[in-house]
Amino acid sequence: MNEQIAQLTQILDVTNHGHILYIYDKLDRYVRNAVSFIKTGIKFGGHVFIIDNKDRYDRIYQELQKTLTCGEWSCIHYNDNDDFYGLNGEFHSENIFHYLENIIKPFQEKQIPIRIWSHVEWNEQDEKLINFENKADECVYSNKVVSVCAYNGKQISASLENHLCRNHDYFMTDYQLVKSILYKKRPLLTPSLLEQTEHKKIVEQLRATKHQLNSFIMHNLDPILIIDMEDKIITVNQAFEKTFGWSAAEVLGLNANEMPHIPDDRKFEVNRNRSFILLGENLDGYESIRKTKAGDIVNVMVSCFPLWEEEDKVAGWAVMTKDITEQKQAQEVLIRTEKLSIAGELAASIAHEIRNPITTVKGFLQLLQTGTTEKWNYYSLMSSEIDRIELILSELLMLAKPQVSHFQQKNVSLLIQDVVSLLIPQANMNNVLIVTEFDSDEVIINCEENQLKQAFINFIKNAIDSMPAGGKVVIQMESSDKAEVLIRIIDQGYGIPEHILPKLGQPFYTTKEKGTGLGLMVSKKIIENHQGSIAIYSKETIGTIIEVKIPLD
Repeated sequence: MNEQIAQLTQILDVTNHGHILYIYDKLDRYVRNAVSFIKTGIKFGGHVFIIDNKDRYDRIYQELQKTLTCGEWSCIHYNDNDDFYGLNGEFHSENIFHYLENIIKPFQEKQIPIRIWSHVEWNEQDEKLINFENKADECVYSNKVVSVCAYNGKQISASLENHLCRNHDYFMTDYQLVKSILYKKRPLLTPSLLEQTEHKKIVEQLRATKHQLNSFIMHNLDPILIIDMEDKIITVNQAFEKTFGWSAAEVLGLNANEMPHIPDDRKFEVNRNRSFILLGENLDGYESIRKTKAGDIVNVMVSCFPLWEEEDKVAGWAVMTKDITEQKQAQEVLIRTEKLSIAGELAASIAHEIRNPITTVKGFLQLLQTGTTEKWNYYSLMSSEIDRIELILSELLMLAKPQVSHFQQKNVSLLIQDVVSLLIPQANMNNVLIVTEFDSDEVIINCEENQLKQAFINFIKNAIDSMPAGGKVVIQMESSDKAEVLIRIIDQGYGIPEHILPKLGQPFYTTKEKGTGLGLMVSKKIIENHQGSIAIYSKETIGTIIEVKIPLD
């Protein structure tokens, strides 16, 4: 930190004498700084004179009551500033300083340090005030006291503030204390025109930044609350009033827990958010609900961040609340639309899959009616097609609700051999060779046999379908690990693009022109029901590997 800057809690470093110009913006900060100034003066054995109006002094008094002892109160002397400065009559500098010197003289004779905290109010021209402060500076140094002259920053012009800096060797704001580079009596070289220009430039930049920040808050489209470290609401913007219906007058000064737009079952968020703020952390956004004055529920995204002062101290926090009600409603409409789309795709897929075997059955029934051909072959084919219809319906039922499973100890080697035997005719028709490579013929697992067969039928059929020009499917089984059995289905098909792999297994997502995506989804669910897992590896034009792991116990 620059050597000229001191924390407000270190004002006591000015232990001999000093004339401090205090331009304040916030009354609560004014009270805190006054209390700090008074308490530290008493701590060093001094007496403090307070020159202020009754309302501000009452606030200072209430804060001091919390910590001062009866003996310490005797070190505080209050004067009403109307009476002291004679604002209702004439503003006579000579009379004011003569009166001041008379009341502090007894303490000086006893070598008791003196501090003065005065709030200056005036109805004279600025020129007279500047002349008064010039004489006040002489009085401060001749009597060796520490004096703070406080002015309301909302009532003082930048030009007057600049002039007053020449009569005070320190300049103080709500947040910092610095040496005044414009002070004409300081033991430094008279500031050059460049230094004065730089100071003026800094002041203008600070004012511009303050204006920009205030403009950002007040004109932001999202509701913003500013909360101090006592959890009091000190600022609300127009968007808050418009979104929730409460005016600034109705909420300013309320505790954050008392804010009417927060439902009772969401009050816990205030304390939780504050705990993050005290740690200096941001809450980048979480979904919640708020309510309007009319009682309507609003879906919101809440963000919080700390407001910092000197030395990385948290001075308060800001809460931004974004109304996402329309966004949520749009999401719900999209979900409903997607559900309808999925239902339509499912209905079309079911109709297509079932129509084919029904057409076959219908054709054979018509042939049977003629009575001129061998019937037993037709019965067999019709039975096969009806089984196909049952299989489709079973897949749909498995997706719709959990199935009752009857797990038994089965030899997984024989189970896969049965599946291979079933699919060899289809493989031959597609010029595909199925090869099995098992490291053991006796691998026992606890499974639901028919469901597991269905899963491997889907895997192997997909491998066959991926090789329209023919090729080889290798089925490997390894059981060296006593905890699980590993089964690989390796094909030489066209492969799956890398960006599609993460989507496999999602409902109705398929790489097949006429597929529904149900087969892989059902197979995945079957393996998961057996406490197993599936991994799919693929490279375009090279092939695909499906790895299935199933526990042995």
